[in-house]
Amino acid sequence: MIFIVNQQPHHPFLFGRHGRGSVIIILMPFTIAVDIGGTHIRAASYLPETTSATSHCRVRSFANEPGVYDRLVQAIESIWPKDKVNAIGIASPGPLDPHAGSILATPNIPEWRNFPVGPNLSRHFGLPVYLDNDANMAGLAEWQYGAGKGHHDLVYITISTGIGGGVISNDHLLQGFHGMAAELGHMIIDPDGPPCGCGHNGHVESFSSGPAIARYVNEQIRIGRQSSLQADPMLSGQQVADAALRGDALAIAAFERAGYYLGIALANYLAIFDPSILIFGGGVSQVGDLLFKPFESSLREHTFHPHYLDDLVIAKAALGDDAGLLGALALARMRSQE
Repeated sequence: MIFIVNQQPHHPFLFGRHGRGSVIIILMPFTIAVDIGGTHIRAASYLPETTSATSHCRVRSFANEPGVYDRLVQAIESIWPKDKVNAIGIASPGPLDPHAGSILATPNIPEWRNFPVGPNLSRHFGLPVYLDNDANMAGLAEWQYGAGKGHHDLVYITISTGIGGGVISNDHLLQGFHGMAAELGHMIIDPDGPPCGCGHNGHVESFSSGPAIARYVNEQIRIGRQSSLQADPMLSGQQVADAALRGDALAIAAFERAGYYLGIALANYLAIFDPSILIFGGGVSQVGDLLFKPFESSLREHTFHPHYLDDLVIAKAALGDDAGLLGALALARMRSQE
């Protein structure tokens, strides 16, 4: 859209002279970012060079009910700017194929199996749509806008209900041949270990996620170990953390175990990716020394060579709940410039 005016407006436009006494103003295109979750869908519009949304929408996804795609479209339409939009970026739970723009399967949204969400949205809005998994997008956001700014090789880990991650290698988001690289929570660290939520055994997620920590406490109580906690299928990682902070020996041991196996996994990541920074996000990472003291000890014990640890930065994620949304924004901006 072009306007010809005789004075400069207070708006972030691009300016160019056109004739005598007039200015051509070309509106900078907006980018739409979307973060799809099992509980909420968030959508926001952004002007170039900004990370503050000009418009934002948060709606319930009702992921177990039909019509998630329709609610997604409505959320995007509700924040659509009047001016030009150049692309849409989407962060979604996986597994997914970012090259095809398809959700392969996600436990959070049962009706989306081999679902071409990217192509469908592209046809609907007439724009390029770029998709990747939410953990990758959080890692991309931390690299572009958060704790990882200035680093060229980065590993991001989120520890919550599950464990996910994203990898930046030599200033590139690692996606892999199928677009399914950096499923860091599914690193096998003990093939005889407990079952993971994915159905396989011994993944780091089955040792160090919030539910895994709570499950271990329940198992130990059932075989007679003493604790201030009671065996409860609804026991949460946060409740275990609270008990550990009160001095409960079993709860403390549960976090020591989680940190130990997390250290093994991260020692593997150091050997594979050799990052300059490890960034931790997710609710379980907020417990602090309960998890990270045993983690750091285990990391040192299992790292292939101590040089991997020289000048290695270990940091907390800086972007909080906005990481997925800002990662989708960063993805759309990067892909639009290719």
